Amino acid sequence: MQLELHLIQSFPPANLNRDENGMPKSTVFGGRPRARISSQCQKRAVRKFYQEYADLDPVQFADRSRNWLPKLQELLIGQGIDAERATVAARLALEEGLKLKFNDEGKATTIVFLGQTELAAIANVLGNNWVTIEPGLIGEKPELPKEITKTIQKALVETGKPGDVALFGRMMASLPTVNVDAAVQMAHAISVNTLQQEFDFFTAVDDLGGNDETGADHMGETGYNSSTYYRFATLDTNQLAQNLGGTDHLDAVIKAFADAFVQAIPSGHQNGFAAHTRPAAVVAIVRQGQPVSLVDAFEDPIAPKGGRSLLENAVKSLDTHWADLTKMYGEAGVVYKGIVTRTTLAEQLNALAEVERESVETLLKEALEAALSNGGK
Repeated sequence: MQLELHLIQSFPPANLNRDENGMPKSTVFGGRPRARISSQCQKRAVRKFYQEYADLDPVQFADRSRNWLPKLQELLIGQGIDAERATVAARLALEEGLKLKFNDEGKATTIVFLGQTELAAIANVLGNNWVTIEPGLIGEKPELPKEITKTIQKALVETGKPGDVALFGRMMASLPTVNVDAAVQMAHAISVNTLQQEFDFFTAVDDLGGNDETGADHMGETGYNSSTYYRFATLDTNQLAQNLGGTDHLDAVIKAFADAFVQAIPSGHQNGFAAHTRPAAVVAIVRQGQPVSLVDAFEDPIAPKGGRSLLENAVKSLDTHWADLTKMYGEAGVVYKGIVTRTTLAEQLNALAEVERESVETLLKEALEAALSNGGK
């Protein structure tokens, strides 16, 4: 079962996701330049929002890091293991169990996405087999018994994944057996309007400078644009349940993700732009089979015209595109659909008017119930 979320969201001047030159990312769609926010940027914002605000047990959280050694060492010390031996055992477990390489600073050379439950599983394997492991830690070339290494790898495969990993997946080239197929697919957000890149020239003046000092002590330039985006993500509830290792936390994780996707905003250059907005329209679709993006609604760039604002025309185009798709393909796989828009935009609805809901909270609650009651569990 697929839970699709389709959002229309405007941002004032902002640089939420910059490229290698410091400019807001962009792309071409429908033959016209568009502003873009990468899926990776959105996913990180969603994960951070989810971790800060979701009503979930913290064991459902995970982090991307190269600095796992002290975390694992701390868990072993908590089991009563000597700090020096704990450091050696932790490093061997990560080197031999996860096939990681370390630099001179004790950090892995590659970033790894791990959850607290998974790190605890490694620590438990070491602690439960300490009598077997400890003799191998003594000497110039300490090593773990091969059966312990295999047990660590097996534990990582069999341990239910924390919500973050279950949602967004994991790829480890060094140890493919612990790869996780993501339950969430997220599109790059693109602007529904034609991109107009702009530049902010700024200066800084020395506050303690003398009267004889004129001009700026620093000058710079920042790229930005003001755009209205179409954002799209889809969550496979069956894949998520498989990744979690059961359905105990399934509904809570789905709700946390949906809330976060609607509300999370990337942090890029926010101190200078404070581009904190909420989506003007949210569509939720629960569907059996392949998910469907509605991005073609904006293949022809949207602009203010006909006495209607850009947002009004964007909502109208989305509604019209939905009608066209359902006329061509029908709605056989759709088990739920709903939309919430601002009051001033609701007048643009036609095909979706009958499924308008009063609030995002109601919309997501109904969509979650539909997803779970139609094969999500």
